[in-house]
Amino acid sequence: MAEELTLTVPATITGYRVKQVLFDWENASIKINVADASGVKVTALYSGPVATTLMNQLNTVNLSTNSLHKRIMERLVADGKLPAGTVTGTPD
Repeated sequence: MAEELTLTVPATITGYRVKQVLFDWENASIKINVADASGVKVTALYSGPVATTLMNQLNTVNLSTNSLHKRIMERLVADGKLPAGTVTGTPD
């Protein structure tokens, strides 16, 4: 089972999965698409110094304990781009 953000307070949507991550180093931007089980997408954008800092961190992070998808979803929750929840499942 792929990793999924299971919402703390589920509504009609119960969780999200990472579908696409685009790192644009030249223009200092990150575009992240996540989708719920029915395929409805949520897009999160980061730009400028925030994007550069995130890309530099992800480029050098040790992913042996937390996967890239888990880190992305936890960051989206922390930044208020997704509702609160817990990442469960096994990395693909």
